Amino acid sequence: MNLYLLRHAEAEPGEPDATRSLTRKGEKQVENLASYLRKHEVELDIREIWHSPLVRAVQTAEMLQADLKLDAPLMEAPGLRPEDDPRPMALRLACARKSVLVVGHNPHFEALASCLLSGATHPILIDFKKCGLLHLERAEEPGRNRPLGHWILAWYLIPRIL
Repeated sequence: MNLYLLRHAEAEPGEPDATRSLTRKGEKQVENLASYLRKHEVELDIREIWHSPLVRAVQTAEMLQADLKLDAPLMEAPGLRPEDDPRPMALRLACARKSVLVVGHNPHFEALASCLLSGATHPILIDFKKCGLLHLERAEEPGRNRPLGHWILAWYLIPRIL
C-alpha cells in the first residue's frame, strides 16, 4: 500500500481559517509539483484522494487531481483538520487496502507522519512544508507488535527543490 501525504499549498491569511483560499503562489506550487511529477515520470499509485474540509486543502486536492489527470475520486475525510488528533487517522490508514493521497495541514500532518514512521506523534520527524509531498510505503501489515504496521519513507518532495 502506498500513502502520499500532501500538505496544502500556500493560502491567503485571515479568518475564518476554514475558508482561506490558495494564493496565486499556492496555485503555482501545485502546478510545479504536478509538472515535476510528470517530467520525471513519477508513477503514483493513487486509488482515492482524501482531503480535509478546509478550502485550501480541497483546492490543493482538486488542482493536483486535474493537473495529473488522476481518476481517483475526491473524498472529504474526517480527522484531517489542523488540530485533530492524528492517531485515529493513523489507524484508519494502517487498515486501508487502497493506496491513497491525503491532503491536509500542520500540525496534524507532522504528527501523523511521525506516528506512522515511529509509532509516536512526538518527536516530530518530518518538517512538512506547504505543498510538500511525502510518499510512504507500508512494508508490513498492522500486527500485535506494530499496530500501525511498518512504514518506510520512500521520498519527500518540497517546493524549494522542484
